[in-house]
Amino acid sequence: MEAPATSLGVQPPGTGPLLTLKNISKRFGATQALDNVSIDFARGEIHCLLGENGAGKSTIGKIVGGLYSADNGELCWNKQPVRFRSINESKKCGIGLVFQELSLAPHLSVRANAQLGATPQSALFTCIKHREESESVKSALARLGLSLDVEQLVGELPTATQQMVEIAKTLMRSPDLVVFDEPTAMLGAVEKQKLFDVLRNLRDQGVAIIMITHHIDDVLEVADRVSIMRNGKIVDSFSMGADITADTILERLTGKKISVNQRADHSAEQRDVVLEIRNLESHRSELTAMNIRSGEVIGLYGVVGSGADVIAKQLVGLAQERKLEFKLNGRPYLSRNPAHAVALGIAYLPSGRASNGIFATLSIKENLSLALFDRLGRYGVVSQKKELTYVDELLAKFNVKYGTARDLITSLSGGNQQKVLMARVIARSRKVLVLEEPTAGIDIEAKMSIHERIRELAQTGVCVVLVSSDLFETVSLCDTVYTMYAGAVVNKYSNPTLSDQPSIISDVLGQKEEAQDSNAVCHSS
Repeated sequence: MEAPATSLGVQPPGTGPLLTLKNISKRFGATQALDNVSIDFARGEIHCLLGENGAGKSTIGKIVGGLYSADNGELCWNKQPVRFRSINESKKCGIGLVFQELSLAPHLSVRANAQLGATPQSALFTCIKHREESESVKSALARLGLSLDVEQLVGELPTATQQMVEIAKTLMRSPDLVVFDEPTAMLGAVEKQKLFDVLRNLRDQGVAIIMITHHIDDVLEVADRVSIMRNGKIVDSFSMGADITADTILERLTGKKISVNQRADHSAEQRDVVLEIRNLESHRSELTAMNIRSGEVIGLYGVVGSGADVIAKQLVGLAQERKLEFKLNGRPYLSRNPAHAVALGIAYLPSGRASNGIFATLSIKENLSLALFDRLGRYGVVSQKKELTYVDELLAKFNVKYGTARDLITSLSGGNQQKVLMARVIARSRKVLVLEEPTAGIDIEAKMSIHERIRELAQTGVCVVLVSSDLFETVSLCDTVYTMYAGAVVNKYSNPTLSDQPSIISDVLGQKEEAQDSNAVCHSS
């Protein structure tokens, strides 16, 4: 007989799993989201779930959180069978959920958002105790290293700060188990480190943590245990140890032996300079200029407000400031707008797939070909046959999983939508490709596929400028990384590796190290 979800206690550490899923299955129409899944989550442990989009990771989180009910199988909380029929039942039992999509009300204050649902309402009318609420919210924010005006509207905050408010909202209830669904997707380096500190503190207090993520560097940073999912099943589960590396996780995840540093040896120093950037701010004169050579992939890495995105936007004519000077193939270059940049050979993919990338009401074919009409016809007349053939070839090349090219682009998963956008922008790249967050929110397999396409493009001689908040991606993909802080270039890393991570993070947090890593190159190319 199932115990009521509101009456279960929590066992002390070391007496077995806090939550157990036994033979859980869940189907959505013809899709088998979970197939006979059994898994334990223990107190005082950070348990990471890895897998491609659609593998079933988020479905587990939503069943644990009471958003979905399992079709078959059993949940045991503190060794007692339980079924959560709503999110409120799971919350009363001591489970917290941090959603991948923000669940905040933008027109309410930080205080009001954090308090929503935090206090059970026992009467029709309840007095709001602003001072008490403000103090409790400030205390929750302080755990995340944040000091905010709690009466400020949430919609006025940066996206990364909103994500931290979302996390603080969950911590208000002091949960015994927390499900984090892609918690770092919108966070920069500073916010990530604050979050990781919070996760470690929660773990040390005996809280069970389920972390659903696509980021291998997050796993290496905080995971105690990792479970890998594929097609709705747990295919591997292992404890983290010194012998577990990024390559190990990738191999277990994909079933293939893949190295995170598969750069092409294109002898960039012997190639011509394609793009020059001058008048950069830096305390070191040798870093006030960048020379980017044919086939080189460079990364601009920094926290929110570091200025990395400003350089990218100035390059394609979107930023108002004009202090930087550019040369393209040795000639002065100044873009009026992104369309002008494309005409000169510089293609651009902005961050924000939903808001700045796809046209949600158009088909896959239309989203892919709308920027390529000059290749598909003459005098404004597009050959339908040629268009379909070209689109199918691009979709196949980028391994996009789709029904027909005439389906709406919104019918695709987020990873496949991003592949379509990458196919479109790479097809337009002739000299330089500027990318902002090209793999945000997509699974590791899709990310590796996009990385392969970027490397293929670089091998044709196109140089790539990458702005990414994903340090693992930046280090594994780029030939050269420039770190930035407060609008200035701090350091340059040639052929970076994961061993450079501490030094890179130190750079972007504004900390000065007495001894620089041996890979930090103190001269301009």
